[in-house]
Amino acid sequence: MSQALKIIYNVDAISHPLTGIGRYTHQLGLQLQGNPNIADLKLYSGGQWPNDFDSLADSNRWLARARRFMPFKGLALRAYQARRSRGLQRMASSLKGYLLHSPNFILMPFEGPSVVTIHDLSYIHYRQTQPTYRLQFLDREIPKTLTQARHIITVSESVKSELISTYGLRDHQVSVTPLGVDHRFKPLTESDCREVLTIFELSHRRYFLAVATREPRKNLVRLIQAYAGLSNNVKNQYPLVLVGDRGWLNNELNQLTHQHRHHIRLTGYIDQSQLHQLYAAASMTLMPSLYEGFGLPIIESMACGTPVMTSDIGAMQEVAGGHALLCRPLDIDDIEEKLQWAVDNPEWRQQAAVNGLNHSRQYSWQNCAEQTLEAYKKAIY
Repeated sequence: MSQALKIIYNVDAISHPLTGIGRYTHQLGLQLQGNPNIADLKLYSGGQWPNDFDSLADSNRWLARARRFMPFKGLALRAYQARRSRGLQRMASSLKGYLLHSPNFILMPFEGPSVVTIHDLSYIHYRQTQPTYRLQFLDREIPKTLTQARHIITVSESVKSELISTYGLRDHQVSVTPLGVDHRFKPLTESDCREVLTIFELSHRRYFLAVATREPRKNLVRLIQAYAGLSNNVKNQYPLVLVGDRGWLNNELNQLTHQHRHHIRLTGYIDQSQLHQLYAAASMTLMPSLYEGFGLPIIESMACGTPVMTSDIGAMQEVAGGHALLCRPLDIDDIEEKLQWAVDNPEWRQQAAVNGLNHSRQYSWQNCAEQTLEAYKKAIY
């Protein structure tokens, strides 16, 4: 680059519980912070310049509480967007030569060049899986964001194609920056995993794992229906562990998990250390989602030496790279057959673990940051 960059980096997504976009925002930000091509990285959140990443999840905790408990969420979301937009306009008015990057779908008004990360188009393709207030917000704000953005980032070639076909964008307007794997995710021994195995009453390599917010797009209802079709002998040997926050639009899912409570463990949201252990000790990680922009648990599981079953569509198939067991996400019988096949073929699981581990090594947050810097360059020059 001809000159070091000055970046305003919106970090609102780093709030508890830290889900996929929050982790992307955090990990990318840490890489950008240490990059010699960046002269200044100003973190922006809700009308403030936070000093560092370490305290953000706690300082933004009120955002998570507002999202969960605010009675009029659409009104609250609109009010918050207005507040943070006014704050940025006021605080950035004296700054010169900065680029604004919003890593979470929506840009705030800004006079300089802007870059946005749009992770997926679920709000278009799977509207029935989204709360109404969120759809209304995105329907209103996404067109404004696309008009403002000098350049657009997304996280898979699959979503790039969708952006181009849906919004009439040109190829050169969109950059793909695949997500990375936290360097701490790696294979562990059984003794290394004893903490979570004891807490959740599990046996090493004797459970299925699904890591997902409990919401419709994750297809957990069909997964449980497929799992329920397995014999009691298999279910006794391989309980199903569901990791993730409680989500939304999940009455049927809650009923199913209660109905099959003897074979299903709900952990809720857990920290990265426990998640690492659960990945590393699982027999297989399951991600039969209806739709994903990327599918971070696919490569996180592979990095921990655990094979994966995921959907045979879109970004999930792309990210798996031919190293996962693929299922048809709308076909309960097919999901059940693939689960049984994995149980019956330990040799495949062993080979898939090796292949997946090698495959996962191409995904790093350092690579994501370098590709993001190239996107910044396209927005400026």
